[in-house]
Amino acid sequence: MMKYRLPSAVFLIALFALAVWGIYKPYLFWLLPLLAMACVFFGSREMFAMLKGSEPFEKWGLFSALLLTAAGYLFFRYPFSQRARVVLAFSLILAFIGTFLLPLIINRIKGALNSAAATFLVLLYIPVCFSFLLGVALIGFRFTSMDGRFFLPYFVAIVKGADIGAYCVGTLFAKSPLGNHKFVPEISPKKSIEGVFGGLALSLAVGILGALYLPGVSDAMLKIGGGIMSNQELGRIVGAAVLSLILCLLGIVGDLVESVWKRDSGIKDSGNYIPGMGGVLDVVDSLLLTAPVMYALILTISRF
Repeated sequence: MMKYRLPSAVFLIALFALAVWGIYKPYLFWLLPLLAMACVFFGSREMFAMLKGSEPFEKWGLFSALLLTAAGYLFFRYPFSQRARVVLAFSLILAFIGTFLLPLIINRIKGALNSAAATFLVLLYIPVCFSFLLGVALIGFRFTSMDGRFFLPYFVAIVKGADIGAYCVGTLFAKSPLGNHKFVPEISPKKSIEGVFGGLALSLAVGILGALYLPGVSDAMLKIGGGIMSNQELGRIVGAAVLSLILCLLGIVGDLVESVWKRDSGIKDSGNYIPGMGGVLDVVDSLLLTAPVMYALILTISRF
């Protein structure tokens, strides 16, 4: 499977770059929501498969997940539209009330509580978190001074840089005479302390480089670090270091959370949709918990 990992990574990066680049293009704006909904659909299916013991409402959950993702996109795409807010509100109400009513409709009493709880977990974890990623990408529709086409790739590169750094350094130490020291062997046997530091180092490097050279991002990092350092260049570096540390640690937590769920479900990969990488959740797990923080950070920065 390793021989498929690089082609899959190149394809995903190219597709992601095209979707983000096309946000303001009249002939490509549809690619971002389509990609998000595809990730939400397949990721939700994978998570429902993990929760089979709880018998979640899978068909209703998939419908609600797609509905919430579409409503989230409209809300962030048209931030000043009253209609978009109404659509989001009614979508949330429908998903919430519908999940409670399903046991009555399908006459399922046994396990009704577990089914509703499992369905809510999927809806909260995948479409809601994914909507915040869309919010970062579409921040330019709310604040014209900021361009999500730079911020979303920047944030994603920081988080996934931690994954890549951890994998490369962990593999290197595992093959060396020094060996590696397990991080949380009971949860993820392959993760090592050396890998964590390698991921943190690459994450910091990516964050600092972006802060120095990416338009818009550079000014934003100065707002974070400018109050700490009087020198502008050092301010950008400090701002990027703080942001990278937060996102890197949250990404590690997100990865471990999915590892716990997979071990509890007795599976190695969440799915097999992506050759060489496993499932959709295996690729985006480190991004989901960081997504609300990404949006909160960019929203806070835009206010100053």
